[in-house]
Amino acid sequence: MRFGKWLIAVLFAWPWAVLAEPVGTVQRVAGDARADGVALASGTAFESGAELTTGDNSRLEIAFVDGGRLVLGEHARLKVERYLYDPAANSGEARLKVTDGAFLITSGAVAKLPGRPLSVATPVAVIGVRGTRFWGGPLGNPLDVLVLEGAVTVTNNAGHVDLDAGQGTGVAAVDQAPGAPVKWGEAKIRRALDSVEFR
Repeated sequence: MRFGKWLIAVLFAWPWAVLAEPVGTVQRVAGDARADGVALASGTAFESGAELTTGDNSRLEIAFVDGGRLVLGEHARLKVERYLYDPAANSGEARLKVTDGAFLITSGAVAKLPGRPLSVATPVAVIGVRGTRFWGGPLGNPLDVLVLEGAVTVTNNAGHVDLDAGQGTGVAAVDQAPGAPVKWGEAKIRRALDSVEFR
């Protein structure tokens, strides 16, 4: 009887143990960067559910378990709502939520899986990723997006727009459709990349 109770306890605990595994590791920190209020350092691991933040003149670079990379600029706030990757089963899902600041994402294996299972939610739109490298953040709008490689889809309550490499868009509000794809000038691209560049 004791064995049966022990087995039941293990079976119920197992899924939580899997979910508690680290999903990413800090690669670089400049200034003040935290996970759930705890200061981060190079090599620190974090789990799904972690909220990552940066302070004044700060930068944070992390690597996810699927090979993806993320850089946050100053005054950023990002929650890793869910990040799962099982290479043996060729399955996974990643949901990130950015409420403040600029970010640069280089997607990993999850974004290449069927169904576009990598998404980045913001207060005004959701970015669906299709295997890519892209920048997002406020640059005249609450959200501006620039695709450097690959493609993304930016969607909100009023519509959506598909962006290919070299194209950008701006989103003024959740009830206003994303702007038509446009080529950004060099000065605007430089401003965007400066916001996530380590100094």
